[in-house]
Amino acid sequence: MDAVVIIVGGGPVGLSLSLGLARYGARSIVLERNAEPAPESRAVVIWPRTQEIFRDWGIYDAVRARSRLVDELIVVNARNERTLLALDWHVVDDVVENPGALIIPQSETERVLRELVRANGSCELRTGVTVTGLRQDSEFVDVTYTDGTSEATVRGTYVAGCDGAHGVVRGLIGLSLQGMTYDTRAVLSDELLDEDFDDDVSVRARFDKPNVRGAFKFGDRTWRVIAAVRSDGNDEELLSEDAHRERLRDLFGDRKTTTLWRSVFKIHKRHAQRFVVGRVALAGDAAHVNSPAGGQGMNAGIQDAANLAWKIAYALRGTGDGARLIETFDVERREMVTDTIERYTDRLTRVGIGFSPRAKQLVIRAVSRAVRGRGMQRKTCRALGMLSGRYTKSPIIDATHPLAGRRIDDLRVEDGRRINEIRKGEPMLVVVGDYALDLPHIALRAPPKRWHVKAPVVLIVRPDGCVAWVITKPTRGKIEAAWNTAFCGTKEL
Repeated sequence: MDAVVIIVGGGPVGLSLSLGLARYGARSIVLERNAEPAPESRAVVIWPRTQEIFRDWGIYDAVRARSRLVDELIVVNARNERTLLALDWHVVDDVVENPGALIIPQSETERVLRELVRANGSCELRTGVTVTGLRQDSEFVDVTYTDGTSEATVRGTYVAGCDGAHGVVRGLIGLSLQGMTYDTRAVLSDELLDEDFDDDVSVRARFDKPNVRGAFKFGDRTWRVIAAVRSDGNDEELLSEDAHRERLRDLFGDRKTTTLWRSVFKIHKRHAQRFVVGRVALAGDAAHVNSPAGGQGMNAGIQDAANLAWKIAYALRGTGDGARLIETFDVERREMVTDTIERYTDRLTRVGIGFSPRAKQLVIRAVSRAVRGRGMQRKTCRALGMLSGRYTKSPIIDATHPLAGRRIDDLRVEDGRRINEIRKGEPMLVVVGDYALDLPHIALRAPPKRWHVKAPVVLIVRPDGCVAWVITKPTRGKIEAAWNTAFCGTKEL
């Protein structure tokens, strides 16, 4: 056997999965078609939930060193320079360590992750190869690939398809992306300004046009521009210099810009029928694609990896019901995609492309007023930062309590450390209130009101930071039974 896990696709999702598996003691081989990361910036933001995952796996510092942390998100009307929206990430610093948006082009994210993978003895990266076939049985999966001159086959216990929306793994296991394509398309470009704006603005937008257009700053004088365009226009017309300059004038005025790259694409809301078939799982764009509104695509894929990594690693231990544990990846991540990520990005997209200019401006003004209050600021930051999703359908989560299925708030305990700093990506019991427990645990004297718990209670927190169980009136027997269910018997208490 060449590796325990074969990962097809060496983008941010596949590389993150390889590092996550290594964190839990599993070896992997990553098969990637491109010799070098794509030069385009693509996804340019890493949200707080994804940053938590990187901290758990010990790779946050490497990514942070090559990025810029924005702790206040300011959106202005590019027509009159008035502030439309201001989000202060510090409103959630009680539940998130050092909150904010990490700004880094996807090409740079891939370079960092490639370096970390190559430096890790449990990971192997093979580039310049194209997967051509896959065959699985009850024990193993064989993956065939070519380097252009010869063909080879590698064998593993599991395969993860992280090869994007146009990858081959999904088709090889008989699945497709189902859903819808929006009528409106979008033009995407990266622009280098000769002279930047003298302010701390993160986003410039125009909502007074039939189709919304906006720009997001992700580097020194460098902006990502996205503009909705007619669905019936041909690519040559939409990408013409005249049309492009008009869009840029709407956002930057008379400032001179250099276009680094630009492209036109369709906007989708689609996901595979299943994310797991036998010993093969799909993650990232291979499993689901959604509108770029909200910048959640790459982040959602890395969060897929966080859910899958520990489950594969635990299943490989050979105890308990590993197959059932892997199946819960499908249940949980499909629910998160369809009930949270797709709904959120769909709402943002429909406001931008489906509302009239007047309606868009009314919505923006209403939102701008609402987020001035601390409560709405917190809610908006949690949604945008991907901190507020929940699993309710998983058989290994007791969703009868409103806290179960959610990420654990990264609270400070009595010694000043945070919960995730103590866990370090491991499963953990959290004891809330006065309850004597002779097992390793984190003690929390009093719970936040939003947890809706009455002490004493015991929480089971999974490696991915999800609360699996809320045990009221706890006993040793209740804790052991819940722990066994949460990990399908693959992890001893």
